[in-house]
Amino acid sequence: MRTNEERPLYSEDGRSSRSVFYEDGRGGIEPTPQLRAGVRYVNYRLYTKGGPLESINPIYSNDRFISHILSTSVRPPHTVASIKRYLCKVEGLASENCTLYRSLSENAALEDSTRLSLRVTPGPGSSVDDPIALVSTDERQLQVESSAASQEPLQRDFEQRYVYYRIYDEQGETVSKTFFDQNAPSLGRVSALSIPPPHTLASLKNHLIKCENILDRDVQIFEDADGESPMNDTDAIALLSDSFLGCMEDQPIAVTHKVQGTRVGPIQVNNENPAQLRSVLAQTREELRKAKEEIERLTTFTRNLKSTRNWNLGDFDNRWHSMKTGDIFHTNGVLRKEEWKNNQTGSTSVWGCFLATNSAGRVAFAIEDNLRLLPLLDLCLIQISSIS
Repeated sequence: MRTNEERPLYSEDGRSSRSVFYEDGRGGIEPTPQLRAGVRYVNYRLYTKGGPLESINPIYSNDRFISHILSTSVRPPHTVASIKRYLCKVEGLASENCTLYRSLSENAALEDSTRLSLRVTPGPGSSVDDPIALVSTDERQLQVESSAASQEPLQRDFEQRYVYYRIYDEQGETVSKTFFDQNAPSLGRVSALSIPPPHTLASLKNHLIKCENILDRDVQIFEDADGESPMNDTDAIALLSDSFLGCMEDQPIAVTHKVQGTRVGPIQVNNENPAQLRSVLAQTREELRKAKEEIERLTTFTRNLKSTRNWNLGDFDNRWHSMKTGDIFHTNGVLRKEEWKNNQTGSTSVWGCFLATNSAGRVAFAIEDNLRLLPLLDLCLIQISSIS
């Protein structure tokens, strides 16, 4: 486990500099060995189109969206395509759905054939303050095991910067889902680092739509509450500069949207018609109840098995099924080993089995050796015959 660690970073002149990281804020330094010549860390941040995405292998416990890889981990030649493939491998993403930016301030994604110098410093991703950015069009789909499971992320000492905004619907100000001051509930804020590149008004708008859970996409952004006309989606925002749009709490941007109704599933409901709303909610509750029952049924008994021979284990131990050829059993498919005891002689045996329910609804152990998986078609024919 890494504690009170000091990692090598690289300054603008290409020479390594020392930056201290610690967990408890009280100091204490334990340097780590310098990397070999020609090897460096490539720092990166993860995003979806709507905002930041946590890394599976975060460097910091208080900034879990940034991580790094060794430059030697990427297959040569060091093209954008090679870097994307490796990053997606370690982060459980699909490389065909990702774009790569040389830095957070870049407004254009890199072509897959572009070569990047991963050995030189300074270079792409050589600083945690200027990482490359991987933007995925989807949320993480794959499951990968963290390679840093035994390592404790460190605390990052950095100044958090925010984009401040006030939110309005057509009737006036509303409560922001990111408000931080009880006396100003319409004033929200998001981390400037949570906005995915390119840093345009469109990227900021998409992130605010996600944070505020705005269903209607008629969203406009004004420079401030006195704005006369909305800004354009293509307008650039210098989020990494010392001064950017909405960077001050007392000069927030203004976000407006229209609420034409509440969408419940595929139905658009008029908020001014309570009877319709109650009817739709009642219908939705009933559908959710049925869906819950079906999910519970499927997750409890997902495999259907058929007995291949007669077996009378249950006659001597009522924790077990007695089976006849052709009997149908339903089970979750989890194979286990359980003890069977002959209640007449006292002898015992251990059998591989499933916890299964029979056609009468009785739940008991069913011996594995006498069962075979029932094809779905056979089960359907059995069910149809039982109905007729």
